[in-house]
Amino acid sequence: MYESAKLKEERGKDCDEIQRLRELNAYRERENEAASQKIRATDYELAKAQDRAADLAKIAEQRDFDLRRTSEALEGAQADLAILKDQGSRQTQDNTVAQRNLDRGNEDRLALIRQRESEVLRGKDLQAAIFDLEAKIRAREDQLALTRKDNDDVKFSNAGLSDRNAGLRLEIAAL
Repeated sequence: MYESAKLKEERGKDCDEIQRLRELNAYRERENEAASQKIRATDYELAKAQDRAADLAKIAEQRDFDLRRTSEALEGAQADLAILKDQGSRQTQDNTVAQRNLDRGNEDRLALIRQRESEVLRGKDLQAAIFDLEAKIRAREDQLALTRKDNDDVKFSNAGLSDRNAGLRLEIAAL
């Protein structure tokens, strides 16, 4: 009986151990199921992440393409800017030369204006001298006309006196 009690006791311990192992097994199965669900969720998230990575890769390629186009456009714009700056500096030089020529032309124009004014004054002086000379000429012509008239009068008078003198000479010769 002692053995049977001992066997019963061992059997009870074994049953308890079996029960404990069954519970442990059930606990582990629940853990495995939870881990399996976590793995499936992780796989799903991984698939979503891979899809997102593929989408991001496409976006990155598009942005890289856009960046290359933008870089090319920037290089073109920089080249155009350099050309425009060069043209601007040439135009500035041309403007400087044109401004110098304009200043020189203005100086020449002012010199010509001063020369014209002095010639106008000289012309006025000459015109005044001409008027004075014309007045003198008129006076001389008037004086000459008077002198001619006097001369004509003297000639007429001389002619009359010559005739009288001839008459008197004839009378003297006749006497």
